[in-house]
Amino acid sequence: EYLFGTDSQGYDLCLRMAGGLRLSLLLAVCVSMVNLILGALYGSTEGYYGGGVDLTMQRISDVLINVPFVVVATLFQIHLSAKVGAFPSLIFAFVLTGWIGTAENVRTQFYRFKGQEYVIAARTLGARDRRIIWKHIFPNSLGTLITASVLVIPGTISTESTLSYLGIVKLSTVEYTSLGNLLADASGIWTNCPHLLLFPAIIQSLLLISFNLFGNGLRDAFNPSLRGVED
Repeated sequence: EYLFGTDSQGYDLCLRMAGGLRLSLLLAVCVSMVNLILGALYGSTEGYYGGGVDLTMQRISDVLINVPFVVVATLFQIHLSAKVGAFPSLIFAFVLTGWIGTAENVRTQFYRFKGQEYVIAARTLGARDRRIIWKHIFPNSLGTLITASVLVIPGTISTESTLSYLGIVKLSTVEYTSLGNLLADASGIWTNCPHLLLFPAIIQSLLLISFNLFGNGLRDAFNPSLRGVED
């Protein structure tokens, strides 16, 4: 009657995994998009203006990136989830420092291209900084940005599963649950019901492998010189 059987509460495991797949993907895509926007704005500003602006913004990034993520996620779940919900509070925890890597990539690209002749020509002709940033330099960073954003997705899904397994995060109700919570719920009874752990683990593994391969393919397409080089 049920393709993958039922979970410990009698719900259809296949439907629960479908819902968990949707929730995990929604979380990862939201985090990836917010990181892309914040990282693009921050990295383009520090990369374009350089000097004291870059130095100050780099120090801010250094402070934020050294904040322990597990501590942040735990505090947000304790103090924020009751007000806005577990899902938004987990997104806030991810994006608090998650955009820094994207910002660093954009900053590097801006330092690489802002001295090019076409940029100097545009500045000489009186183009405003905003036009130079978004019209002439930023398009050269799109390949790096898209690749980094795709590779954020498997990392977010994996981290959410770890937090759920440790009991720090619980994205689970009668209506929905995450893949991480399915794995956490099965951890105590997997010896008697191995399918509860096996099927969600297979689905999540295939999902992570797919996004990693897709991200590496995009990286090779945008930068053929890196083809075959693993991060």
